[in-house]
Amino acid sequence: MAIESSEVEKAAALIKDCKEVLVVAHEYPDGDAVGSMLGISLMLEKAGKTVHCSWPEPIESPGRYCFLPGWHMFVMPAEIPDVQLVIAVDCSSIERIKGIKRWLGKDIKIINIDHHPDNTYFGYVNLVNPGASAVAEILYLCAGGLGLDPGEEAALCLYVGILTDTGRFQFSNTSDTTLRVASEMVGMGVDPNLVYQNVYQSDSLQYLRLCGHVQSNAVFEEDLGLIHGSVTREEMKHWNVSMDEMEDLIDYLRALKGHRVAALFKELESGRIRVSLRSRSELDVGKIARLLGGGGHRAAAAYTSEKKRIDEALAELRLEIAEVGRNTGG
Repeated sequence: MAIESSEVEKAAALIKDCKEVLVVAHEYPDGDAVGSMLGISLMLEKAGKTVHCSWPEPIESPGRYCFLPGWHMFVMPAEIPDVQLVIAVDCSSIERIKGIKRWLGKDIKIINIDHHPDNTYFGYVNLVNPGASAVAEILYLCAGGLGLDPGEEAALCLYVGILTDTGRFQFSNTSDTTLRVASEMVGMGVDPNLVYQNVYQSDSLQYLRLCGHVQSNAVFEEDLGLIHGSVTREEMKHWNVSMDEMEDLIDYLRALKGHRVAALFKELESGRIRVSLRSRSELDVGKIARLLGGGGHRAAAAYTSEKKRIDEALAELRLEIAEVGRNTGG
């Protein structure tokens, strides 16, 4: 679904008229959220704006994304100053930035830039295209209309966003437009090998050992086509692995032949359970995540369970997989 040109014009006018802007991504940001946040921040800075960027707590080290430019604009939520404009990237609803909301002015205008199919169009302006592979793709294609110039540094950040959200250009959301955009970025100077080494070949030995532990203890429930694994707080402490390091851990489970859904349960410091979902079948895990208070796409989604134990969170997930599977004929 193409973005209305009138929305792009409204966003461009807001950007032109503001001097100071905040760019915000969702909590537990992935590669697209981080890359999009830094990419548009760099473009705004290049256009002469004073820019700050952030996401809701918890704030952890950017880890595999620390090589990206633009981190000098990052601020902790409590340090966010008064701004004239907020740009939210990769957020399907205002709830994804609820940890930031209390630091914003009551009448602040928000530009909502997203590609989730369940986006609630919460912005004063909404640049939403569920057909785009990543928010980073939207930003690159709309940059000119917004009066922004994606130079090499911004292109590097946006390339990371596209690369990670398409599973290295392997997922079904990879289109000819996606590949064309990535090709143009490489033509601007982005080094694919440099990105690959930093994003996919920079794991710690402790993380590799944790991956082996999760795979060794993974369970496949053939009746549901569900493979699942888990990481407790104690296991994270034992292997000295942070939450942001585990972004791709679920991909090890997805390698199993014949599964329909992969789930990874991660115990948070709060005691709640963060659940990542992936689908390789007709089953819509985005719908399942929304039923459980989260969101996402048909093939990739996540939510935070209110359950306090992993076995309880698994039990509620089983019920929803069965229910959604019945309704889709799966």
